Parts: sequence; C-alpha cells; structure tokens
Amino acid sequence: MTNIGHFRAAGNLLKENKDPLQVRLWMAPPTKMDEAQLREEGYYEIYKAAGVRTEVPGCSLCMGNQARVATGSTVMSTSTRNFPNRLGTNAKVFLGSAELAACTAILGRLPTVEQYHTFMASIDSKAKETYRYLNFDKISSYLEKSSDIHISGKTKADAHEMQCSGCALAQ
Repeated sequence: MTNIGHFRAAGNLLKENKDPLQVRLWMAPPTKMDEAQLREEGYYEIYKAAGVRTEVPGCSLCMGNQARVATGSTVMSTSTRNFPNRLGTNAKVFLGSAELAACTAILGRLPTVEQYHTFMASIDSKAKETYRYLNFDKISSYLEKSSDIHISGKTKADAHEMQCSGCALAQ
C-alpha cells in the first residue's frame, strides 16, 4: 500500500509523459478519502488522459477482488505482499512504489536505476507539495462527520498514554 503523495507523484510523472503508455496501468488508491482528494486535485483527469484504469479504493487489486490479470502476466504492483497467483494465475509480480509503477508503465519495462533517478528528478523539486499527507483533522467533511462522536476522557487519556509509550519504545 502507498499513501496519497505517491499517487500524486505517479500522476505528475504521467502528466509529464507525452507518449502513450507502453503497458496497461491500473491504479487503486488506498482509501475513499484519498480518492476524493485526488479527484479534487485533478489527478483523476491526469490518470484518464494517460489511459490509466482506476479501480475501487482499497485492496481491490492487491487482493484480486475487483479484477485479475491474464494468466502468465508480468505485473508491477504497489501491494505490500506477493505470493503465487495473488493477482492472477501464474502472474509474475514485482513489488515497488507508485512512482516505480508509473515509470514502468511509461517505459514498458522496469527502469534502470539511472532512468528511475531521471524520472524522479522532476518529482524531487516538488517533493514538499507532492508528498504532503492527507490530514484528516484539517478536512472539513471529515470534521463534520466526526463532530457527533463522543470520546470519553478515559479513552483519550488511554490513547495519549499509548501514543507516548509508543514514542518511548521507538527511541
């Protein structure tokens, strides 16, 4: 799985590409909130113009729930897991980032390290904007829906304690 910034970066790479994609590219954002934000930012129009097939957000492709690739296909996937027949019968699956998947679709094969760095140079200059997180606490529709939820003081204290102990463990 990948976060919204990686989908922006892939969209930016696809927007810069002026040639038809060399292979089929399917994309499935991790959540409906990511999908909504990407639509609002115009990335779904970029995907459409590039010929990308977008799928239902979530584990639709990585679990083979919505569609499966043809028997014996080679696949570049942004999934976090790989095992035989996960995406299709006898599929050969490579795992990587959404950026790597976009580069692969543009080239029609996995890029060399040098080619990947060339693609990413254009993304690196806009990294702060591209890779910004989707902060739920700043999204008005999320805040409206969550405003009716009551969380007890004890639950908040327990969550804070867990968060702080998690920080201590990470140090």
